[in-house]
Parts: sequence; structure tokens; C-alpha cells
Amino acid sequence: MEKTRKALVILSLAVSFYYLLWRAGTLNHNALLFSCVLYGAEIYGFLTSLGFYFMVYRPTFRKSVPAAQGLGVDVFIPTLNEDASLLRKTILGCIRMDYPHRTILLDDGNRPEIQALCEELKCVYLARISHEHAKAGNLNFGLKYSNADFVAIFDADHVPQHDFLTKLLGYFKEEKVALVQTPQDFYNLDSFEHRRTGDNGLWTEESLFYSLIMPGKDHWNAAFLCGSGAVLRRKALDDIGGFATGTVTEDLHTSIRLHSRGWRSVYHRESLAHGIAPQELKPFQSQRLRWGMGAMQIFAKDNPLFKKGLTIPQRINYMASMTTYFDGFQKLVYYFSPAVVLFSGVLPITAYNMAFLVRFVPHLALSMVAYEEMSRGYGKSFLMEQYNMTRFYVFIKSVFSFLRRKKIAFKVTPKSGSPAKASPGLLTPQILVLAGSASAIAWALFFAPYRLAHGFVIANILWAFLNSGIAFLAIKYSLGKVQRRKDFRFPAKIVALVNSENNDTAIAIIEDIHEKGISMNSFARLDPGKKTELTFLFPGKPVSVSGRILNGGPPTADGLRHFYRMAFDEVAADAQNRIIEFSFTYALNKMMGESATVFDTPLERIGQFIERKRTFINRKPRYKIQLAGFYRQKDNGEMAPFVTEDISETGMRLATYSRMAPGAADFEIFLPEDNLPVRGTIMWGRDTGSDSYRVWRYGIRFDEESVKTIAGKADLFGRLSAPPRGGGKGR
Repeated sequence: MEKTRKALVILSLAVSFYYLLWRAGTLNHNALLFSCVLYGAEIYGFLTSLGFYFMVYRPTFRKSVPAAQGLGVDVFIPTLNEDASLLRKTILGCIRMDYPHRTILLDDGNRPEIQALCEELKCVYLARISHEHAKAGNLNFGLKYSNADFVAIFDADHVPQHDFLTKLLGYFKEEKVALVQTPQDFYNLDSFEHRRTGDNGLWTEESLFYSLIMPGKDHWNAAFLCGSGAVLRRKALDDIGGFATGTVTEDLHTSIRLHSRGWRSVYHRESLAHGIAPQELKPFQSQRLRWGMGAMQIFAKDNPLFKKGLTIPQRINYMASMTTYFDGFQKLVYYFSPAVVLFSGVLPITAYNMAFLVRFVPHLALSMVAYEEMSRGYGKSFLMEQYNMTRFYVFIKSVFSFLRRKKIAFKVTPKSGSPAKASPGLLTPQILVLAGSASAIAWALFFAPYRLAHGFVIANILWAFLNSGIAFLAIKYSLGKVQRRKDFRFPAKIVALVNSENNDTAIAIIEDIHEKGISMNSFARLDPGKKTELTFLFPGKPVSVSGRILNGGPPTADGLRHFYRMAFDEVAADAQNRIIEFSFTYALNKMMGESATVFDTPLERIGQFIERKRTFINRKPRYKIQLAGFYRQKDNGEMAPFVTEDISETGMRLATYSRMAPGAADFEIFLPEDNLPVRGTIMWGRDTGSDSYRVWRYGIRFDEESVKTIAGKADLFGRLSAPPRGGGKGR
């Protein structure tokens, strides 16, 4: 498949190169400026394609190397104005990493409450008097109080997994390695960047960069620091005088200086820390604006095209990433060109005929297919174009910041959502694209006085219609992206015990969890407003909290199950820490494991279609239903909780945070009015997560007696579940 992809790229570039040579002879000298601008945008697109293919042509996918023992490691958490509740999560994740280390919080806000938090969690607190050079200056301040061999960096919202250091420190056995970077993955799956695709996959606007472009850069020793989720060698930082200052993108700037001094970088493509992505349009645009401004500052201070010590591939890689922000001008040309043509009747080229079509169509088609193939499924052109529409004006602003030579202040991206809709003012450029394209179409169809060939009019109407469609989708998504909750809640699917004021005990399934509250479902009827105690059956040791039921929604369609929201009273620090630990280990691993992030390319889908064979199996009706239950562990006889995923007359699938021994086992399933004891054999098991925090899924086949028992509950299961899957013969 890779050979076919690369052959397709070569063919695409050859066809595009021929097309552009031919296009040079089609410029309209009666509208030379317009004609040259459009042609320049096409040439720019070809050059950026060359840069993209160069970066992703041969990606490097590394496997972790065992870490040496006895290395000195300090972990830096730079912060400015982030909430204590957010920092608690990051500090807990950092101090609980496996490899021996020291965690240091660098507070540029000099806040007493943050110092108290550090004292509570036994984390070193440092705050400087002056605050020059923003984040880079704060990190350099931390270096003054560190003598460790290596420094790990996490933004205030990035929570590492426990094995972060053990999986990365081994790369430093190579003495010239200065930097090991991991993907910046995000746990708030409802962010502005995240999209659910039709194949139930989870795609983000940064999927292509972290999944493919960075591994491609790694092949050329050009992977760079991304600001968080990285480990650096102190000796290398000392060699360049610490973290680079003078720009608002100290990470990229520092990387250029390291590479120019002959140091190597490594990219480990495994998500070992998770942060918060921008949740609405405004912070998304603000973050991209800062990145673009930082790139322009680097052009002025340490332009990688002329920086001594960089290799030619490194220069190409850096330029390919930094010139991305000039895309805004190309998109501006493409978005408004058809409107200009339809309103004025002026042709940007002189060959709107078959000679043009036989060259343009192969160029466009091959370019699109080659991009999809070389992006290995992460490109998602349709979604990417919507984000291009959303950010094109921001990119233009970032470039003009370079021309103004205005001092740029470092701004922290907001980490919490807002219940308010995005202001239409933030979408003025996109609204102009939509309005301009739509009105140009109407003008051409009903009012235009010019007489032009139908093919010319139709082509530009289709072009304008495409632009207006992309603008409409981008505007609709941006305005509709509202965060109902300030904080993200992890989907938990864990069993809990509920004790109300009248001392009745009920079983509940926790739907989502946060240290301030939960959502749950239960067969029990609970009274809103009354004090309730909740015991989470976490792995290892249960955790109890108290609070009040905020509301009790009406029963579901089955009339048996009730959904509730619960706000906690003040939670003890130990309980709060356990909830955070569970959320960022077990619950996070389960959530990310269930979110597919690998996508098929066009060629792969064609191959699957050709090789697909229909196989028919007999399967009993399977009901998708979540029920709480317990199974008896063989080694100690204790009962461990689980939640069913689906159930049939012959077996069930379940999820649990405890490992089950293979063979026969006893289970107890909780139903609305009674408990259902069954016995079965574990047929298979699959796990997600790290060694210490695995989430298990098992397939159980019932014994003969249990099959009879389950058959008697078929009507109840039918009421409790969604429509049955399978049934009779299926594919």
C-alpha cells in the first residue's frame, strides 16, 4: 500500500507541475492583477503540497526504550492564572508518576492559595518577583533552582499518565538526544476541535499533525517541542542558554536553537498526557493567532531558512510548518475569486474550454486523492476545510502582526467553557464569504448583464456554491458549540451504592463523574433535594461522598430506570484526590480506548470492498443494555463490580476495572425488583490502558441452567434495552 501511495504522489505532482506550466500561458492580460493573484495562490498550493509530502513521506514510529536507573528528573508545571481545581489534577498526575522525580510548580501569579495547594500535595512551589519573558522566563526561573539531569514540562491543564517518565527517559541513552516530545492529546472530547465521524471515529483538528506530521518530522530529526508533554536534557538547555525568549512560541523557538547546535530530537507517538483543548470558537481562534504571531516573530529573530547549523531537511520541515499561516491569503483568494468573477464578468484565465478541463480536472482529482492517501486517513478533507474556513482570517492577522512589528503579549488559552454562544462578530469574515458567494450566484443567474459561455458561468457558480456551503457549515458549527458545563465529566460506567436519609441502599451506575458531581441511573426512586451518600466502588478501595440529588428526570421509555444529577457537598481532600485519580486513569483509558482514531483512506476502502466476503452466523437476539452486577473472584472470594454492555439468552459482554480469572465464574446481576444469579465461562478478555490502570472487557457464555434463567427474563430485557442487535441471521 505504501508503494502505491508514493507512486500516486509522484504522479499527482507531475500532473500538477504540467498543469501549472500550462497555466502560465493562460493569464488574462486585461485583468493581470486578478489573474496573477489567482495563479500565485495555485503555485503556493503546489509548494505547500511539496512540503507536506516531504514531511510525511517516511514517518518514524518508535517503540519505548527502558529507562536507566538513578537519573535526576525535575517536573515543571508553569502556571499564570489557572484555577486551583485545575492545577490539583495536574499536580496529582505529576507527583504520582512512577520514576523517582521532584515536581515543581512555577507560579507566575504569586497566589497564596496555589502555594497552599502545593503544601497540601507536597509539591515544590516557586514564584518569581518579576515576570519578564512570560512562560519562557518562568521556565528559565525554574532552571535556576534545579540541578536535575532532565526536565519534564506540563502545561497547567496537562495530566500525565503514571508511566510517562519510564517510557521516555530511555531515549536519552543516546547522548545527543536533547528532547523527547509526545502528542498533545485532549480529554475534553466535546471541545471545539473534536468531531465524531460517520464511522464512529474521533477526529480532531490536530490529528494529522500529531499522528503523522510529527512522526514524519522525526525521520528528519526535525520534531520540535510543543510546549507540554515533553522531557528535555538539562545539558542541552544550558548549551543554548535556556529556553528561548523574545517570542510567544518559546517551544518552537527553543527547538530551532537546539537543532542548530547539533542536538537531536525524538517523537514518541503515544498519548501519555491529556489536557484541555479550546472549547469554543474564541479561545480556538486566540490560540491559533498566538501560534501564528509566534511563527512570525521567529521569522524575524531566528529564521530557520538562514539559521546556521540546521540541515536542509530541517530547514524544509520548519519552513513547511511556519509558512502554514500564509494559508490565510491563499484561502482568501479562493473564497472570493468566484464572487469577483460572477459580479464583474472578468475572466482570470483565457482558456475556459475543454483544453482547460482536460488539464485542471486530473490535477484537482489526483491532488485530492494523493492528499487523502498520504495523510493515511487523518486528513479528513471535508472537515479540515471547515476549520480552514474558521481560521483563515486569524492566520492573515497573525502575518500582519509581523509587518506591524508590534510587541505581542503572551496570553493563556482559557481552560473552561462558557454557556454563551459565540459572537457572530467573530465570524464576520466567514459571513462575508457566505453572503458574497450566495449573492454572486443570484446575480449571475438573474441579473448579470454580461454574456459569457455557459461553461464559464456554471463552473464559477459551482465554485461559489462550494465556498458558501463550507462557510455555512463552519458558521453553524461555531455558533452551535456551547458548553453547558464549566468542567468536563468523564464517562465512568462504574457501580456505586446509594444511601438516602431513610437508610435505604440502592445500586446505581455512574454515567459521568467529576470531583464536584455526577450523573447516574438507577432502578431506585430517589428524592431530589434530600441528602444522599454515594459510595463509588473504585478499584482497590471504595470512596464515599455526600451530596444532594439536583433533579430526577422522568423514567425512561421502559418505565423502570431513572436518571439523576447529584452535586456533592464539600468533598474531603483524600476523596477528591481519589476521584481525580480514577478519572484520569481508569475512566480516561476506557474513554480513549472506545474512541477510534484510525481511519481508512480511499485506496484502503476500495481494497476492503473488493476483499469483503459475506459470512452468516446464527446469533440469538442480543440486547444492548447496561446493568450493574458483581462477580465472585476466585483468589479471595470477594465480589467485584461490573457493568454489562449487552446480554442475550446465551451470554453477555461486560466491562470491569478488575481482572477476571479465566474459566467458570459466578455472577449476580441487579434487576428492577430482584437480583439475578447466573453462572458462566469467560470466553475472551480484552484490555485497554496501562499496566496499573487497565479496563477489561469480557465475553461470558452462560451454562445450561443460566440459559433457562435468562430466557425467563427476555421480556424484561426487551423493555430495558434499545432494539435488539443481531437476531436470526446476520452478517
